Amino acid sequence: MHVVMAIVGGRTEPWVDLIATLVTRPDVELTVFATRSSPRARRDLNLLARKHPHLAFHHAPTLLGAAAGDQPGAVVLRPGAGRVLRTLRPDVLHIIGEAGYPATFQILRMRRRYWPHVPATLYATQNVPHTLPFPFAQIERRTYASVHCAFPITPAAEKVLRKRGYRGESQVVPQGVDTELFRPYPQARAARASGHPFTVGYVGWLERHKGIPALIEAAEKLDCDLVVIGRGSLTPAVEAAAARRPGRVTFRPRMNRFELPRLMAGMDVLAMPSTETVRRTLVPWTEVPVREPFGRVLVEAMSCGVPVVGSNLGEIPHVIGPAGLTFRAGDTDALIARLAEIRDDDALARRLGAAGQTRSPLFSWSTVSDSMCRTWQALVDTHVVPARTYGVHRSSAPTAQSPTAQAPAARRTREKEGQR
Repeated sequence: MHVVMAIVGGRTEPWVDLIATLVTRPDVELTVFATRSSPRARRDLNLLARKHPHLAFHHAPTLLGAAAGDQPGAVVLRPGAGRVLRTLRPDVLHIIGEAGYPATFQILRMRRRYWPHVPATLYATQNVPHTLPFPFAQIERRTYASVHCAFPITPAAEKVLRKRGYRGESQVVPQGVDTELFRPYPQARAARASGHPFTVGYVGWLERHKGIPALIEAAEKLDCDLVVIGRGSLTPAVEAAAARRPGRVTFRPRMNRFELPRLMAGMDVLAMPSTETVRRTLVPWTEVPVREPFGRVLVEAMSCGVPVVGSNLGEIPHVIGPAGLTFRAGDTDALIARLAEIRDDDALARRLGAAGQTRSPLFSWSTVSDSMCRTWQALVDTHVVPARTYGVHRSSAPTAQSPTAQAPAARRTREKEGQR
């Protein structure tokens, strides 16, 4: 099964692990066509392509992506960017990008031109309904009419799809985590049990809507250690907290992904105290409410056997399930109380840690890839693609649609016209 994966929204880095999992499957041939690929992502994907001959990677040049900053809806493919796809013969097209993105529309237009009978699937993350302005609403409607199956990452995202007018098939497919990399480390667990100060961890962007001020205040009031990994506009606030409490606040703006699991496994709890924010879209007068669409770092901590605490915003409660505690978003006192519960109740901490390890395989990349491939194969099996579309035969015998069967008839027609 040949899958063309077009990554047209956001960054490519989060999907490298999924691609690495898919190319290990003997039943999958994969072509990745990605916009906004960082040098690191390009390097990783080119290395994978050299290692796996049935993977091809193409970086798609864009017109507005770089200039528009972090605005996935502004990504527009350059003229001729899709020519590399013209000679491909895929069985499935999978698009990672929301339905209203211009680049999503461009990719589906290429599908109509090059492979009109190939089924298309769409990744979907939006968990808050909102109204799109012209022309994005029209793009969204056309996308929904062209997609055979949607992959919302949570049940809430699936509900938003339906509210926005999608009527096709859908299957919830969560974001994945490398559960082989993120795992318990006995030495880190032993260090936690040796009487060291209670340690709260945070991994992610350092922005106000991530609840960073509340987290700093909670750590100070609980007199616990705080480990912060990330960067953003609130970096100075974290650095100031580290200066006020030397040795009690550890700040790492960057960390190698292979070092992160060991450090994470040494935390007593990982916190995600996110609040709602508003993002301006490409059209200046349009504001979109944003709530956590998933929270992958929660699953990474759960896979390490670390209890988690998160606000009740967006998809955080869905991801946490029975593996952690939630509190009302924006309520610092409630955050402090939840952290104190885990600090003061060893049995609760152990129970939550064990529940996280049990739950995390549901979000493993292998589970995600299995689910996607089953859906893709079902679509391939139910979509009969005429041989004429591909210019090849699906059986050894000539058919009415095949070029071999049509060639003699066409030649006889030309001969008759010449006799006239």
